[in-house]
Amino acid sequence: MSTSEPELQDTLAAYEKYLVDSGLSQLTITGYLGDMRQFASWLAGEGRPSPLVSTDEEIRRYCLQLVMAKAHPPATVNRRLQAIRKFFKYAVHTGLVDEDASSGIKLLPQPRSEGPRGLDGSEVERLLNAVRRGVPRFMRRDYAIVQLMLQTGIRVGELTRLKLCDISPSEDRGVLRVRGQEAAQGREIPLNSSARKALGAYLDERVGSANDHLFLSRRGEPLSVRSVQRLVNTYAQAAGLQDVSTYTLRQTYGQQMLRDTGDLSLVARLMGHKRLETAIKYILPGQVDLTEVAERSSLNVY
Repeated sequence: MSTSEPELQDTLAAYEKYLVDSGLSQLTITGYLGDMRQFASWLAGEGRPSPLVSTDEEIRRYCLQLVMAKAHPPATVNRRLQAIRKFFKYAVHTGLVDEDASSGIKLLPQPRSEGPRGLDGSEVERLLNAVRRGVPRFMRRDYAIVQLMLQTGIRVGELTRLKLCDISPSEDRGVLRVRGQEAAQGREIPLNSSARKALGAYLDERVGSANDHLFLSRRGEPLSVRSVQRLVNTYAQAAGLQDVSTYTLRQTYGQQMLRDTGDLSLVARLMGHKRLETAIKYILPGQVDLTEVAERSSLNVY
């Protein structure tokens, strides 16, 4: 037994009395204590003697580890986080700590039962075929737009702000540069062969305009977000696909990238997410096997 374990047991015993005095049911109290013992055990493995000295970073890593290595669904992770929050509320109230380390940590998004909507391979091909059958004047532009969203996961607002200097689609490699509001917020996304070919065909056709935006309307002005949303919806309907939007294309990229790489932190970076909690929305159960992801992903992301 470590020297810190008796102190931990004393802390949990006092916490249990606090929960009883709060009028909670025995079942709820048992759940809170069990969840805190699980957290304390994980902290011990990290070399931390007590939940009282844990940091917000450690709590985040614990929650992500539950998703990644333990394959727990968001509801279970949120229950554990709620237990930690309850403990810190007690610790602040009794003066054991000055600040609540859990206060800034958000609950994981919980999906609808069917999970997020991403396209499978056959649906992607149906959508691309619908674009190929579109108005010849805009076919190469629209095909490049749809392919770029499918192959890079770029947000529709980011896509409409792209300029010619933001892409470098060479034959054997290419990079898409997405600008952020600040220099540190920008990112680079590799362009695969499908995206490079689509962009190359479009750029060969796009000549004679002085506008430096990548995608232009028939009037030679930058495409609006609404225009891109409308064209994606139009082609999806032509392909016989329901509930497909620009958001769907972004989800499709995130889910496929995770299947290909198994690295959630990489997917988060490429998609421009600041936190892994946000990226998890794109890979919830029903779309990928979290157990497989856990075996292949890096958890050291903070």
